[in-house]
Amino acid sequence: MSNSLDINNISKKVSKEDYLKVIPKVLYYMDEPLPDPSSISLYFLSELASKDVKVVMSGEGSDEFFGGYNYYLEEEECKLYNKLPFSIRHFLSKCFEFLPEFRGRNFIVRNGTKLENEYVGVNKVFSEKTRKKLLSFKDDIKNSEITKEFFTKDENNINKMQRVDIKNWLVKDILLKVDKMTMANSLESRTPYVDKEVFKIASSIPCKYKVANKTTKVALREAAKLDIPNDSYKKKKLGFPVPLREWLKEDDFYNEVKNTINKDFTKEFFNQRYALKLLDTHRRGKKDNYRKIWTIYCFLKWYEIYFINS
Repeated sequence: MSNSLDINNISKKVSKEDYLKVIPKVLYYMDEPLPDPSSISLYFLSELASKDVKVVMSGEGSDEFFGGYNYYLEEEECKLYNKLPFSIRHFLSKCFEFLPEFRGRNFIVRNGTKLENEYVGVNKVFSEKTRKKLLSFKDDIKNSEITKEFFTKDENNINKMQRVDIKNWLVKDILLKVDKMTMANSLESRTPYVDKEVFKIASSIPCKYKVANKTTKVALREAAKLDIPNDSYKKKKLGFPVPLREWLKEDDFYNEVKNTINKDFTKEFFNQRYALKLLDTHRRGKKDNYRKIWTIYCFLKWYEIYFINS
């Protein structure tokens, strides 16, 4: 969106009440229960922008094409650790899987697992293990089955992750939400980065010009440096922040989600007891489960509105 609109300030101005109230409307325009918290903030942003303009420019695609996600940096940061034989890293990974979460645990687990077996996108919410606990029906789908068509041999991990994120995350989340939320407010969003010529250039760039020295989008930042007369090109990756993590610990938000999970139809899809455990564990600050909780809630709310109440 236009830089003249400060997305951080807009997010702060959106109250919990506004956020909860607009969820049914957003689910209606989205046509599916997309659990991306930023989609609702994007709705409010589009509503505000539509008061002054009818067309906006947006930067979707730049992260996927040019290596903008902080997750990609780990490939550079763990080079030393990855010099250990894979058999040793895999053994450590299996051992650490059974330990409670602590700083560094996920690093050990991820780097002892082949990318093809676990990577489904930059914002994975549920592991296979958690899915089996949460769902009330048998789940035999493996992460590797979801993405196997996207992986190519003899390619480095950063390129592999980019391909998965372009096919899954960019197409099924990023572009979807920006199109639906802008059009919901009679606003046209144009995404110049998602152009075949831009993609040709991006796909020909070596990885060292995507992530290096703790910096993402290296080539794009250097190009921007030539034309942007300030430090904008140095900014760290920032999404569209929404304070859901904290809101879910407060009574009104917590009770809304809890009451929804407790409804009878939930049993058709989820293990209610486990879902409530995720919610309560988050509220007590023992574990950060807000993305898991929000994913469950969005699906249940969507199902309730369009399959139960309708």
